[in-house]
Amino acid sequence: MGATRGAGNQTTKRWIPAAAVTTAAVLACVGAVWGNHVAHTGAVGLELPRTSDPAVRAACANLIAALPPELEGDHRRGVVGTDRGVKQRAAAWGSPTTTLRCGVAEPPAIVVGGRDYTPVSNRYANMGDASFVNWLIQENAHSVTFTTTDRAVYVEVTVPFDDTAQKQAASNALVDLAPMIVKAIPNKDGAFVDDPAE
Repeated sequence: MGATRGAGNQTTKRWIPAAAVTTAAVLACVGAVWGNHVAHTGAVGLELPRTSDPAVRAACANLIAALPPELEGDHRRGVVGTDRGVKQRAAAWGSPTTTLRCGVAEPPAIVVGGRDYTPVSNRYANMGDASFVNWLIQENAHSVTFTTTDRAVYVEVTVPFDDTAQKQAASNALVDLAPMIVKAIPNKDGAFVDDPAE
């Protein structure tokens, strides 16, 4: 029930229908749920190095099409960017967001003879179940970036973390992604995992 001032400063009372109060409460709840949904599933802006190589674009499109709707319990989100083909070269899950970018440049840290080549401090790991992928591991302040080193097209996965436990679990996503990567992208010799052995 609300109160308003009428003529002569007399207070008059008017009723606010219960339905209006209920509707306002429901809309507030829907707004909160939708805001949470957008925060966790809204499109993520990702930039990619430009490439006109049809082999890179085809390999990346095959990989992106094979990626799961969930990764480590996080739902897949849309991606946007300046590259018109971003949806065929990148993917994202959850919030904070785990991202995958396909067709990135070779990491300077593994370019032999390059000024950023750091063979002593580079950390690599084979991760996967039956399908192994070799990854360069680069730790940042609040994320770990893993980049394939044995594929004909470089794939980069960045996993965020807030604490030590999340940091230690960051590589779990790679185990899930490895089988799709080896099937979609050949190794540096041009062989796919499903190619028959000679």
